[in-house]
Amino acid sequence: MNTTELKIIHMALDSLEENPLFKGIWKYALEEGDDVEISLYARNRTLKYKTITRQEIRKRHLPFIIEQFRQIESLMVVGGKISSDVKEELRQMNIPYLEANGNICIQQDDLYIWVDSNKTISLAKGRTNRALTKTGLRVLFHFLMSERLLNIPYREIAALTETSLGNVTNVMNALKESGSLIHSDITGYKLANKKQLLEKWILAYEQLLKPNIEIGTFRFINESDRENWRRIPLESKKTFWGAEAGAHLLTGQLRPRELVIYTSLSRNDIINQYRMVRDPEGYIKVYNKFWNYDDSRSTSAVAPPILVYADLLNIGDSSLLKAADSVYDEYVKSKIEDPISYLKKEAS
Repeated sequence: MNTTELKIIHMALDSLEENPLFKGIWKYALEEGDDVEISLYARNRTLKYKTITRQEIRKRHLPFIIEQFRQIESLMVVGGKISSDVKEELRQMNIPYLEANGNICIQQDDLYIWVDSNKTISLAKGRTNRALTKTGLRVLFHFLMSERLLNIPYREIAALTETSLGNVTNVMNALKESGSLIHSDITGYKLANKKQLLEKWILAYEQLLKPNIEIGTFRFINESDRENWRRIPLESKKTFWGAEAGAHLLTGQLRPRELVIYTSLSRNDIINQYRMVRDPEGYIKVYNKFWNYDDSRSTSAVAPPILVYADLLNIGDSSLLKAADSVYDEYVKSKIEDPISYLKKEAS
């Protein structure tokens, strides 16, 4: 598969990420040479397809597509642009298709999905940096916490970050292409321009990943718990304070006006265990924990300092900047601006 065809697949799956029906990933089918297999997740179902990909698909391509469809059990046609008459014939023959703009048709058993309202997009615009997609941000966050993870096998990274092997490959390649990942025979892989990379992560996290991991807004049943939030025993390794509460525990600064919690517990467990009720106007924001690396140097009940720092900056309140600077200087700076020194500490 050539670079243009692979780019079309990237763009099509990136477009699908904007559709709430889908979470799209791709991976190389290594055992089949240059073929690419797509996995789509729609309505709690996993759909896997081999692909035929062209920059533009016209009627003259139909005989080849039909012949391939007869030979391959699960096949999807992926095009930068698919002419309207071809799309009509593909629908009649129940052949799934996907365009770079996210237009899609799938007719399989009781599943029928048809989107045809997206405007054609130019392939010249370039593909999204896959290190800064919703899935890529999870992987990159682990690398920002520990560059040691850059040099373990991809399968171990995938297991740690709970993503696919293909997504790990995407992120590593994107970092290489952007000049953010360098390699030497002595140190192995290292992040370059790490402070700028952190700044990009912070912005993308707020826009893409954070809305996707939100559990809900709550308040304590007993209002006295709001004042005494520090005495609430969070379940070890599963629930953590972020934002203002995390900054207070790290630096002693701030009196949190809003509490942020990251957790791997279910919504019902959060409600029952910490005596909360759902309240759209509440003062407790709860998010799914999205990391698995144990940064044991930080306070056990606090989210990773990089995340606390990101939370404070993204709130956009100038009164929080002093605390954000303190978190950065004490807990983040050594990782970002002096990684060699930090790695020596991490090894000790």
